[in-house]
Amino acid sequence: MNAPAERQNPAVHESPAWALPLALILFALVLLAVGQRYAPPPAKGENAPAGEFSGGRARALLRDLLGDGSPHPTGSAANARVRDRVVAVLRGLGYAPEVQVGFACNERNVCGRVENVVARLDGREPGPAVMLAAHYDSVAAGPGVADDMMGVAAILEVARILKAGPPPRHTIVLLLDDGEELGMVGARAFVADHPLARQVGAVVNLEGRGSSGPSLMFETSAGNGWLIPLYAAVDRPVTSSLFETLYNRLPNRTDFTVFRKAGMQGLNLAFLAGPTHYHTPLDNLANASPATLQHHGDNALVLIRRLADADLPSQPRGNAVFFDVLSLGLVHWPEAWTPWIAGLAALLLLAVAALLLRRRAVRGGALAWGLAAWLGMLVACAVAGFGLNAVLGMAGASGIQWAAHPFPFQAAFWALALAAVGTVAALFARRAGALGLWLGVWIGWSLAGVLLALTLPGISYFFIVPALAAAVFAGLALAWRGAVWWLLAVLLPAVVAAVLWFPPLTMLYDGMGAMVLAGIALLAGIVFSSLAPLVPSPSRLWRRGMPLAAAAAAVVFTVVAVTSPLHSADAPEILTLSFHQDADTGKARWLAFTSSPLPPALEKAAPFRREREKAYPWSPGANARIAAAPPLDVPGPELTVLADTVTGGERRLRVRLRSLRAAPNAALILPKAARVEAISVQGRPVQRDASLSPEDWSFYYLAAVPPAGLEVDVVLGETAPQTWYLLDISDGLPATGAALSAARPATFTTFGNGNETRIGRQRRI
Repeated sequence: MNAPAERQNPAVHESPAWALPLALILFALVLLAVGQRYAPPPAKGENAPAGEFSGGRARALLRDLLGDGSPHPTGSAANARVRDRVVAVLRGLGYAPEVQVGFACNERNVCGRVENVVARLDGREPGPAVMLAAHYDSVAAGPGVADDMMGVAAILEVARILKAGPPPRHTIVLLLDDGEELGMVGARAFVADHPLARQVGAVVNLEGRGSSGPSLMFETSAGNGWLIPLYAAVDRPVTSSLFETLYNRLPNRTDFTVFRKAGMQGLNLAFLAGPTHYHTPLDNLANASPATLQHHGDNALVLIRRLADADLPSQPRGNAVFFDVLSLGLVHWPEAWTPWIAGLAALLLLAVAALLLRRRAVRGGALAWGLAAWLGMLVACAVAGFGLNAVLGMAGASGIQWAAHPFPFQAAFWALALAAVGTVAALFARRAGALGLWLGVWIGWSLAGVLLALTLPGISYFFIVPALAAAVFAGLALAWRGAVWWLLAVLLPAVVAAVLWFPPLTMLYDGMGAMVLAGIALLAGIVFSSLAPLVPSPSRLWRRGMPLAAAAAAVVFTVVAVTSPLHSADAPEILTLSFHQDADTGKARWLAFTSSPLPPALEKAAPFRREREKAYPWSPGANARIAAAPPLDVPGPELTVLADTVTGGERRLRVRLRSLRAAPNAALILPKAARVEAISVQGRPVQRDASLSPEDWSFYYLAAVPPAGLEVDVVLGETAPQTWYLLDISDGLPATGAALSAARPATFTTFGNGNETRIGRQRRI
């Protein structure tokens, strides 16, 4: 009878009993290092040297800009006050800011009047200008401190430093734009109409998604190979080509999207932690992290200086693969090198396998079982992750984006992944042996790296770098033929994998919420698979006990997750209220929008019907609870037909839409039967995104409507009469809704557009 593979040469194949617990300790230390290194640096005080960015000074400025802390959506009086304060600060610093009044539309049928603040610092030499940008408007639900007044305050502190220093080589443009929350309307107006836009070659855009965390560089322009070395100069880099790759496949957009489409090169920075505050009243000064503001400003100052001093390529070529290492420094190489690096890692590992087979240190069957074990680990982690998701759903702990206490949720999926990997490794250990598992795992990693290098090179480094480390240390072990070298060949590539994988894994939940928990189990399982060769330990306690302990931990964390409150005052449920009145019939109603049951206090405050109903004819489904409301004595919106002609089977109309009660926003809703072929507002064409699915209604949202109204030109493919719907929209509920607002518990909050008052009517055209 042949001995198991791992018994043929104990000096090479066996790991000491303490190796697996040591590896787990090393992984825990990497997690601790991630927590420490990815915390933004402490804010410098207001007495910091004048030439340095001071988070303290920027925060004091932020407090002044916010005034009473009211929300300041585009077109509101509060937004005008914030704009005036921004202009005053720039003038006090010695700039000559201008306010660009513009009008623009986006591809999602939103148009609006915006007021951008633009300033410039002239450079010493001619050439393309560089721009530092952030938006100053907020959503109607909250004051928008993190999104994006922290970016505005950071730019103004940077502007002070730049103005006091020597002139930059190239001109620097400062853009504090309006209307980002409408769909980047202010950025579109700047790009379309401002003469400086044609001079800008590169931009650094500052954004905010949460209220804390490190300043993350998550997006670049195409051909970023020349930009990444510039970013490497920041003191604490936090970035990865992973973020760039993923973000470009998501529907999310910022002002940088507009600048990028206009041909500007550059970098987009934001922070993600504290996602439960996003677009709610909790996006306030109390929750805004001074350390995050410091990191954001430090990065902005370094990057705008580096860009202003650089020779901007007219046609940048070649992307980079890049990643930070525990925020200590940046590693990057040309993307074109990636297949060659991946191929080198795979060839080296195959060479190691060939040498081991030649020396009869491992059998071919053991290698095949090792590769099967690695694939089995991935399948087990995926199945376990989706299974746990289903359990959470049955326990009523799913269906939310971010939980009030996210740690037990995340820890349960991490522990479950470790249990799945340990179990599969133990099941395959007898046939594969420790060395067969090692070869199977790392050849699997290298092949995944090759596949990703050819398809998604920005992600491939996660597999390539650890696999290359495994090949190098295995080569040293083969050369020195020592058990210590083989142990290092197991431990060190695993630590390299943890250093690369753990930072984005810990950020993933903040970025995308509970929808990625099952994916976290799979990704964590990939990292833990690097420990599989240590599972066939001489110690039965660790061989069998580790998976059982991890499974027990997963159960404990799951119980804690499902028994903990899913929401709190700091992580509230979304509940938006609206008042709607039909001006034609005089009937009024309250509408409550939430995915959860209505709070009992709210049901007592108004006679809401039990079932959810379609809020409007154009609503996508039954999405509202509705109750009768006392009507207001206010007029409905007015639509005046200025021109109406029919030629060649097309009907062309020019209409004016205005609010007789001076509501700041309005909407025009046309039925599908009208066959809208073209539409423009104030002469600006609305170019609908062709990727959007066809709808039964065409909904056009008009922001910051002046008292005289807005003119709309429509080309219809249908000449027969039809019925249009009109709305005028104002922020907040009428006074009769005070009881409803008071009945909303602290664990519920409004979101986005916030509470609204809508007066509607129909118009036969």
